[in-house]
Amino acid sequence: MKGSPSGTTLFVEGRSFVHALNPLTKLAWVLLAGALAYGAPVHAPEARWLVCAALLVLNGCLLLSAGASSRAWGVFWRIMLPLALFMIPIHGLLYPGNRAVVWAWHGIAVYREGLVFAGTVLLQVAVVLSASLLFVLCTHPADMVTAVTQAGWSPKLAFLVGSPLLMLPAMRARAATVQAAQRARGLDSEGGILKRAKGLVPLVKPFLLGAIMDIEQRAVALEVRGFNSRSARTAWREVADSPAQRWARWAMLAASLGVVVYWIVVKTGLAA
Repeated sequence: MKGSPSGTTLFVEGRSFVHALNPLTKLAWVLLAGALAYGAPVHAPEARWLVCAALLVLNGCLLLSAGASSRAWGVFWRIMLPLALFMIPIHGLLYPGNRAVVWAWHGIAVYREGLVFAGTVLLQVAVVLSASLLFVLCTHPADMVTAVTQAGWSPKLAFLVGSPLLMLPAMRARAATVQAAQRARGLDSEGGILKRAKGLVPLVKPFLLGAIMDIEQRAVALEVRGFNSRSARTAWREVADSPAQRWARWAMLAASLGVVVYWIVVKTGLAA
């Protein structure tokens, strides 16, 4: 069903255009979006804001079309809100380049330059985060592993790339299980900050031990399946690809490299 999340991964089931893309194509878009957000060939803060806003809107539209917007929003605001609450006051008050006062009260002044800098950084992080969520929520980990293997890369690299997509939800579920088990034994983890911090101690040890055991079990399972075998491999999942997508990936990678080189040249020129 479209928009339904899987129980063991962050992947949201769907048959949208985004879901049908090759995982490497979506990964190339993440790289390009990040490169444009941080190194687009613009100098005025307003122009960079415009570039970041356009990328953010585009990512939002893609998530909406894929049926993953609600789950993405739940992750997005939990990350961005604390960052905004921390960065805006700090830079608005203490940014080294502060000159123009926007608001003042009893000797406390908020400056335009700090607010612009904080807003720019928040927009850049939002672009990278939304592009990453687009990739994670619309790409099944098994498809990612298969795509990397089909591209001719080492199976070890494929596992290294795909395993975080599987391990993060599993670790979150394990943490919830450990917390529920400790509460059943009488652990009180509710209350103030000090009480919550004290309640973390009996949760960390079983969580870490369980994570270590899980890693060992995964290693044994991989060895049983001939992970280190040098023979030809086959995959039961088929990942769609096309010459158009391969050309698009190379174009996005070339554009990302060009933006990075431009950014380095500009920064070097400014430093000189």
